[in-house]
Amino acid sequence: MKEQQPLSRLILKVSGESLPLFTTLLQSGIEAPTENDTSLGRFLGGFPGFSADYLAETVQTIFLNGTAVDDLTIPLTGERPVLALSAAMPGLAGAIFRKNSFHAALRTETGSKDSGPQKSHIITVTLKLFNSIARERGEELLRRGVCLQTKALSDFLERRDNLRQEIRVIHLDGTAIDLPGLAGCLAEHDRVHLTIEESND
Repeated sequence: MKEQQPLSRLILKVSGESLPLFTTLLQSGIEAPTENDTSLGRFLGGFPGFSADYLAETVQTIFLNGTAVDDLTIPLTGERPVLALSAAMPGLAGAIFRKNSFHAALRTETGSKDSGPQKSHIITVTLKLFNSIARERGEELLRRGVCLQTKALSDFLERRDNLRQEIRVIHLDGTAIDLPGLAGCLAEHDRVHLTIEESND
């Protein structure tokens, strides 16, 4: 198997008041490695702020590969599972997909069933955060650094000229680049380790 090269490290320094607006980037998904068969709860507990109380009280909707699930002991399997978290959603949809909902029987089951024990190996989980979950937990995640697809970042910035203008400093692997050159640099990478922090200016 081909050895993976270390990810390039991209640092964006933005005006302090704009940092919360960058948390919507987390809707596109960040990537994190874990062993297959790691439970949802254990995986999520490795992220800052995702305590047992927070998962129980604030995270009201969990989708695993497009299917709403209630049980945090469900194992993560497959090479690239996708996990999406949301606070309570409004209306009937919110009632149906909410954890432990009376209306859970109305869900359409589309997820695959567990095929039994698998040999332990590392898989990549895509984690998507929506609404207040992204707002509450996103700033710390971005300050600490996340791995994501560069296309997601490029598309995010291309649609938000106001946020591009809030970027004060850009460093890629320790080298300063300007905003016009950012798109070209991102095009040369499939994935990147991104940190977003407040500028001192």
